[in-house]
Amino acid sequence: MQLGLSTAAFFGCYETEEAARHIAQLPVDCAEVFLQTPSEYGASFAAQVRRCLGPLRCTSVHPMGVQFENQLHSRSARQRGDAFDMFGRVLDAVHALGAQTYVYHGRNTALLSPLPWNLADNLQVIHAMQAQAGTVRIAWENVCWCQLTNAERVMEAKNAAPDLHFTLDVKQAMRAGCDPLAMARAMGRALVNVHVCDWNEGGKLCLPGEGVFDFDALFGTLRGIGYDGPVILEPYWALIESREALLRSLSFLRAAMNRAVAD
Repeated sequence: MQLGLSTAAFFGCYETEEAARHIAQLPVDCAEVFLQTPSEYGASFAAQVRRCLGPLRCTSVHPMGVQFENQLHSRSARQRGDAFDMFGRVLDAVHALGAQTYVYHGRNTALLSPLPWNLADNLQVIHAMQAQAGTVRIAWENVCWCQLTNAERVMEAKNAAPDLHFTLDVKQAMRAGCDPLAMARAMGRALVNVHVCDWNEGGKLCLPGEGVFDFDALFGTLRGIGYDGPVILEPYWALIESREALLRSLSFLRAAMNRAVAD
């Protein structure tokens, strides 16, 4: 497994290229690049971010999917066409960054209320995205306010389409009332990307090592399903009280990861 950090950790503090330059100076193995806005979608800007990362690998790209991913499912052919054009620009950025994975949220509602589960529609869109993406993996992320909310839906999707890939987000599993370890086991060998954060007993988010989530159990579960990919720390900027706090959290994650590998 590789320990990484998302540029989303600095959303609202640094622009994407500045966040990449900052991450390149931290003790991580890889990075996920969060593209904040359509002007960042494309090869030219991504090449700038790639230079800011220096030798650090970019393993995944996460656009702000609420800007166009809903429209991939639209009844309007024009909306779908424009959304797939924007998706294509993000793919250009993925290639320029040398990443392998596109993190996909999928359908959502502005009211953040549950959407009716429509597996056939989801798979139709994801398969169209994957056909356009080629070797880039579309990794469907569990998000409590989107479609993939629990382990049962993961299993149903895998049974219908064994070629799917997934991103596990432990905080989103917690917010959906789902055990993150059960979600990891459901994703199994289809898991290609992991987002981690922590929370206290009241469910308030914090940096890993400051809360109650059992990271030893997480890394043990990941090792048990044969996962050997990136584990990306993805906190909100407000959770990072200082550079020292971020470094402590990265060190905490590294130690937990090493313990799992050594067992």
